Amino acid sequence: MEYKLYTLVDITSTGQYRHEAGKESLRWKEQNFSSVVQTLGMRANISYVQKPIVTSVKGTVIGLDIEDVVKVWRFDFSTERDFLYQKDDDAVGYLKDDFNGVPYISGLDELMEQRFAVFVTKGQNKNIVFHQK
Repeated sequence: MEYKLYTLVDITSTGQYRHEAGKESLRWKEQNFSSVVQTLGMRANISYVQKPIVTSVKGTVIGLDIEDVVKVWRFDFSTERDFLYQKDDDAVGYLKDDFNGVPYISGLDELMEQRFAVFVTKGQNKNIVFHQK
């Protein structure tokens, strides 16, 4: 089954897996991407063809509570089993549960300042949303 997520958090996959002087920002971005992949992997073996991409979109179009056009990271992935993240009538309900409160490293290339450095999937201050394709 195919899914996509949009987030206001910088989850750029940089390939910087080691801590090196002068490359801290690249490492932190990669760490955020790793946090996303590991959280997705709690329920499934995921696969993806493309690393996260940066795009601009009106927040309400993708499910964020923001009327403005915002910079977001989009990540498309798939799972080996269908409806794996479905909870009750919500096709991505378990994703919302799993990600809510997961910490990330803030202050990278995000344009919107977040109140706390955790993923928020519920309420008015969401910074990550999920969609089943």
